[in-house]
Amino acid sequence: MKLLVTGSEGALMQAVIPRLLEQGHNVLGVDNFARYGELERARDYDFRRGDLADPAFVDDLVRGTDGVLQAAGLIYGVGGFHRRRADILSNDVKLHTNILEAMCRHSVRHIAYMSSSMVYERAEPCPSREEDAFAASIPATDYGLSKLVGERLVIAFAAQYDLQYTIWRPFNIITPHERGEAELGTSHVFADYLRNLVLERKNPLPIIGDGEQIRCFTWIEDVARGVAEHAFESPPAANETFNLGNPEPITMRALAELIYRTAQDCGRLPKDAPALAFETALDYADDVKKRIPNVDKARERLGWTPTQRIADSIKICLDNLEAHPSAAA
Repeated sequence: MKLLVTGSEGALMQAVIPRLLEQGHNVLGVDNFARYGELERARDYDFRRGDLADPAFVDDLVRGTDGVLQAAGLIYGVGGFHRRRADILSNDVKLHTNILEAMCRHSVRHIAYMSSSMVYERAEPCPSREEDAFAASIPATDYGLSKLVGERLVIAFAAQYDLQYTIWRPFNIITPHERGEAELGTSHVFADYLRNLVLERKNPLPIIGDGEQIRCFTWIEDVARGVAEHAFESPPAANETFNLGNPEPITMRALAELIYRTAQDCGRLPKDAPALAFETALDYADDVKKRIPNVDKARERLGWTPTQRIADSIKICLDNLEAHPSAAA
């Protein structure tokens, strides 16, 4: 298949694309480099830079393809998506609609959509099953709402225009390639902690809220494997939604402590460093207190299970930290 991969230069799609190429697909990547600026890299796939909010540009991209892996969107940590809430909601819905409309014009019938665990912001019970998202109150954040609307758009277009889709909901992806940024919460919490604890050696550690929020962190290659193997030409995934997550809950304080101890054990921090302390630097009333995936559906229908535990992911990220330092460093 000739596949259009949007948001191709982000970390997740950079893990997915090599797997798609190994399967024999032809890939056309597109990105606007809105987050980190131009990235020069060797590419084994065709690439175009451009703005997916431009319908004419999208129309030209989609023409002649067989399927779309829709991963484009503005992605930030909790602080970033509160600061840029209007940009995220308006831009992401606009570009997503452009893609779906162009697919219909050019009879492209297959789409895989990268959603988010944020659709479960106000869902009960926990752990969350796929059907819980639409049974709950709408997400409180505009980022979560943009993803839920994105899913409904996919389902609505599929029903009206006979598209085939798969929706993926990854939970808190860990990657060694995301760098922490100076403003707390612009990056995801894992990258912020690596920057502030190991590179900046901040103690007390600035945190968001009380640090008792519970999350589940999933290794990027585990998510990439699930997406690449089942996004297209996989009958068990057709017209279905799947959680992709490591159901290993941890509080944000415990995550910081684990990173701190692991950095000491591997010589990145002194063994005699003082005990880690915390200080609340930001707080958001709508910050989710607990988000844990139920991954029974992915396991039973696709044979997918996560392979990497949080502790092992931390070690890998610490080993790669020099190659991907923070912006300040």
